[in-house]
Amino acid sequence: MKKKTIAGILTFTLAAFFAAGCGSAAEENQAGSAAVSESGVSGTVSGSTGDSSGKETAEDGSGEGAETQYPLTVTDDLGNRVTIESEPERVVSLSPANTETLFALGADERIVGRTDYCSYPEEAAEVPSIGTYTSPNMELIISMEPDVIFASDYIDDSIRSQVENAGAKVIVFAGNDLESVEQNILTAGQVMNLNQEAEEITAGMEAQMEELQEILSKKTEEKSAFIDLGDYYSAGEGSLLGNMLDDIGVRNIAADTGEMWPQLSLEKIIESDPDVYISLYTAPEDLKAVSGLSSLECIKEGRIIYYDGLSPEADMIQRAGPRLAEGTRLLAEQIYPELFS
Repeated sequence: MKKKTIAGILTFTLAAFFAAGCGSAAEENQAGSAAVSESGVSGTVSGSTGDSSGKETAEDGSGEGAETQYPLTVTDDLGNRVTIESEPERVVSLSPANTETLFALGADERIVGRTDYCSYPEEAAEVPSIGTYTSPNMELIISMEPDVIFASDYIDDSIRSQVENAGAKVIVFAGNDLESVEQNILTAGQVMNLNQEAEEITAGMEAQMEELQEILSKKTEEKSAFIDLGDYYSAGEGSLLGNMLDDIGVRNIAADTGEMWPQLSLEKIIESDPDVYISLYTAPEDLKAVSGLSSLECIKEGRIIYYDGLSPEADMIQRAGPRLAEGTRLLAEQIYPELFS
């Protein structure tokens, strides 16, 4: 079986991870490098009220395309209240998903630092790297004099304290479904005073999902799937990938474990007999050589969806950013190809 370090595969968070993503759930399941812990709380704006669409707008007039009024207080996905005194001019991104969001908003000229794994868009490579999101170069970050640091929940408390003591504000995003990712984009838009741009991005994501749901409404069966993140660790209930399967009407065989990042036994996988095997770890030819797995109909018939963990396709389905709807469609097209022919 082809071996890779899971951390190398799941760059983001990943989501994940990957997204992107990160520590708490990974620690609970002792699969820290295998998964991104994504909190279920979306970034919000202090003193905001919901409009008829369910999105939050600020009472001070920011939101709905208006100019952001500073000081602005937001609550991030870890529940931290962060006050931004003025429009940020220099920002550092500590996750690939946040980098994608900032570029999509048009804030790229204000990004002074990003991680090694921030690979999209191509222009991100022109931004100086501060290292990885788990081991950033603190002296370099501080020397960049950022006003705001957009982080994932991989950020260590000691790192957070150091940059905050140096004068930077830290905002953590860890979206685990489309709604929370959209809210984080809107929050980033308010922080950066790019509200109209954020609303256009989220409206586009919703339109893509509506179109996708129209196509999926024609399916005549619910398929099942197993997501293999490596060593049979999987994406369970509450994870970004788990919620993505729910969105496209796929039964996740890892959803009944009660864990966000469970490790399934080979016996459990064989017993569940998934219709589709989704691998971000092992190539199809290697899966077919595994005793036991080779007996599964999905393996024998080649119903294997394989994304190399560092591929652009893997990024699209794992990063909690503006391309999430696009990644959801990519996965749907490969699980239900008959609907897209």
